[in-house]
Amino acid sequence: MKKIIFSLIICAISFSVNAQVWQLEAIKLKKGSEKEYLETEKFWGKVKKLAVKEEKLRAWYVFKNITKVEEGKERRYDYFVFNFYKDKAEMNSNIDMLDLAMRAHKGKLSKSKIRYNFQNWDSTREYTNTYTLERLDRTINTVPVSKNTPVYIYPMAEKNEEYENLEMKFAKKSHEIDILDYRKAFWAFDKIIDRSENANREITHFTFEKYTSDNLPKSRRTDWDKMEYEESLMWDMALKSRKGFPRVQLEFVMSTE
Repeated sequence: MKKIIFSLIICAISFSVNAQVWQLEAIKLKKGSEKEYLETEKFWGKVKKLAVKEEKLRAWYVFKNITKVEEGKERRYDYFVFNFYKDKAEMNSNIDMLDLAMRAHKGKLSKSKIRYNFQNWDSTREYTNTYTLERLDRTINTVPVSKNTPVYIYPMAEKNEEYENLEMKFAKKSHEIDILDYRKAFWAFDKIIDRSENANREITHFTFEKYTSDNLPKSRRTDWDKMEYEESLMWDMALKSRKGFPRVQLEFVMSTE
């Protein structure tokens, strides 16, 4: 048991270093372009892996939006790309990405093909909205992400100045209970510090949640109707401090791991 706890602590320390600042690309694809889009991301995957190896990037992930929608309606976004950096300095560093691409694909693709893929990186996208986020808090990370890992992002809008404290000092505890019960594998809390021109202006924060499986064991968290008065009051304050938007369900596609 002590070894498990020690491993989780080490995991938490390493992740806190790796995910201080990150960018989320929310992507809507052109009709019929999904196959070509995935080939483009595979091309970039090798470039991103080299960037990680050279410590110019911490991690890169691609997720597919699998949120259920009403029949006849389209999802606003089809894919999400996450780029994690050590800090703002690393994120804003002047990196020659074309040079990285040339070296990552050397001997496998012609220079003209590499240059073409590099210049046409967004040819399959109808639009992309980008959010830059600062990681405010997180739990331990107990399960590596895979295609079968249930993953969700929850957009939030801060309604008062108590929101961040309530999320980190109160609501986080319920996520930690779920992790100890092997229901949830990870939770993180992020603040938007910049966004592209057409990105949603109302959203201020995201929470990121990863579960252990689709068949979850029973939670030890207190039922709403059995809560002590003080706890129910705190939850009431927490819920009133934010505006929640519909959650987005993601499916893991590829990463630099």
